[in-house]
Amino acid sequence: MLDDRVRVTLFWFTIGMIILVAIVAVVTLLRACVGPGSVEPPLAIRPAEISLCTDEQRQFVVKDDVEVIWRATGGTIGESGLFTAGDAPGDYAITAIRSKPRQVAKAIVHVVTCTPTPTPAPSPSSTPTPIPTPTSTATPTPEATAPPPTDPQGDVGSYERGSPVEGVPAGVDIRAASVGSDLRVDLQPTTGVPAELTGWATEGEAMLWISLYEPIPNPPPYTDWLFALDLDGDTATGRPVGSARINPDIGDEAIVGVLYSPASGEYAPYFLVWDPAQGNLTDGPDVVRFILSESRTLIGLALPLETLTQTAAQVAGMTIAPEAVKGRAAVLSFAGEQAVVDFYPDRSE
Repeated sequence: MLDDRVRVTLFWFTIGMIILVAIVAVVTLLRACVGPGSVEPPLAIRPAEISLCTDEQRQFVVKDDVEVIWRATGGTIGESGLFTAGDAPGDYAITAIRSKPRQVAKAIVHVVTCTPTPTPAPSPSSTPTPIPTPTSTATPTPEATAPPPTDPQGDVGSYERGSPVEGVPAGVDIRAASVGSDLRVDLQPTTGVPAELTGWATEGEAMLWISLYEPIPNPPPYTDWLFALDLDGDTATGRPVGSARINPDIGDEAIVGVLYSPASGEYAPYFLVWDPAQGNLTDGPDVVRFILSESRTLIGLALPLETLTQTAAQVAGMTIAPEAVKGRAAVLSFAGEQAVVDFYPDRSE
């Protein structure tokens, strides 16, 4: 027979074991429900491609319903993603922008007259070429060039057609940029650099810049200052020619820019690379630096040339040809609800 003291001890021991088993069971259940940490999935818009009649509406959403900024050409789009097509037939883009982590997704809208038209099938992407192994070579000293020509003032137009627009915000009209009239881009310029940027870029960095006629407001509206770069000068590689307003004559493999979003109240520099396997632009390493001059009329961008070279090789499957790099600068913003843009050099409309 057990005395009372032993019985009490056994009783509380049993209670303790029951509680411990219950805790283990709850923890196991929670782990099963939550699952292991996952990598942030790519941002995707649904539907990804669609045909709409003029003035027709369609709701666009992003996968997992994350918070994004919606932008559209060829019509208007509200904060919820409800798009209303305009009255001009054509191919347009819906863009969703996520601030943190920086992600950009695009969908295609074919605006047509109200005769039913099947949605064109996306162009098949070519099989990526084998990834070349980057080799470290000395960067050739660029030949001296004259400063880039001045762009006409007041030539900011609507994104869709380039037609004149009233109420264009300051900080959009480009005076000049680090692109020649022949679209050539010197990634490590030795001449024609604005005085405010002298010595700003460090050794081994590629540098780009945009000069503006009017100071950027503080704070500005939603505005994107960017460069599309055809890193090998070959229109047969990179993003298909004419797939965006900025590349009617280049096959760009990289986009380098800085975006200001009123929603976050921050300037966000970014680096995007064309991925032929996915058929879209993907985020590159977070290595871009930017500077805004004291006068607020000059934007400078810099990133390690080695990173640009390696990322282009690994993602786009191509090798940079420094002497053949081409590109175009652009500033994208909004006048009210209308998307406006200035290109440098201007497109050949």
